Amino acid sequence: MRKFVLLTVLLAFLLTTAGFSYSVVLMITGEVGGNPIYEMMVAGAEEAAEEAGFSLRVVEGGYNPANWEPTLISLASTGLYDLVVTFSEGMPESVVRAARMFPNQKFVLMEAVIKDPPPNVYSFGFRDEEMTYLAGYFAGLVTTSDLPRANPQKRIGLLAGDIYPAMTDIMRPAYINGARAVDPEIELVFSAVGSWADPAKGGELAQAQFEQGVDIILAVAGGSGVGAIEKAVAMDKYVIGVNSNMIHFAPGTILACTLKHADIAMKTVLLRGTAGELEFGSYDRWGIKEGVLGFTLDDPNFLANVTYEIVEELKEVIAAFERGEIDPLQ
Repeated sequence: MRKFVLLTVLLAFLLTTAGFSYSVVLMITGEVGGNPIYEMMVAGAEEAAEEAGFSLRVVEGGYNPANWEPTLISLASTGLYDLVVTFSEGMPESVVRAARMFPNQKFVLMEAVIKDPPPNVYSFGFRDEEMTYLAGYFAGLVTTSDLPRANPQKRIGLLAGDIYPAMTDIMRPAYINGARAVDPEIELVFSAVGSWADPAKGGELAQAQFEQGVDIILAVAGGSGVGAIEKAVAMDKYVIGVNSNMIHFAPGTILACTLKHADIAMKTVLLRGTAGELEFGSYDRWGIKEGVLGFTLDDPNFLANVTYEIVEELKEVIAAFERGEIDPLQ
């Protein structure tokens, strides 16, 4: 019976990869539907597959992190794929373990960096410090402005889904550095929900920030950020979204969003992989200059709710990043 199951799986693989000389499996650490980053990653992978002519399989790992590493190892153990791809900051250690178990298998880790990777691993990360610096600069412009919901207090908020190294070492410092590039007297109120899927708690913490004089919050909190948006609507405050354009959900409240073009990154990496151009045993980090991070500068609701001066100042900061003139962590 077990041999029959294995033969059935192998036959299904052969049928779906017939005519292809290169195969990729993309393991999602969650489920695709409803998650903008996951949807962009899959879209980028599908575009690469169509352009380069390789077979692509997408596997959803579900929302239980305990299942992610076993799923990754199971996929690698088949030996059916030229590239095993996954992503998220929760996966570096799992990828390293799997890579050591299967030294002949090539792995790609997206949206997280392994600084000392095994020779069969390539990792790719975004310069999130650029994204949060830009958000902080915008928050600084808003809190010191005469916009309708801004108050006289120079105080901005940051709501995190959890406390993790990238948040404490990169995103939070860059956010306040960006704001203080506008006005060095700006203060930061920081809260961590402890969950990426607790909008009630996110709303409570956002309300507490607003009651402390915060007039704009950067919500890096996943589903918990929904609660922050709801409180901002109720209390006539502002929110900055992340990763994708969500302004249309609450125009005038979600004042702007940072953009993470995960589809471009995924497509570029996979095309390089199929062409034999990826340097395994190394990593890359891309940002604004490479076109994978941005801001909702062209959104009509954004343009309708901020001043011309704010837009122009943001454009200049983006241009300075493109020229390599800003270190977000200094």
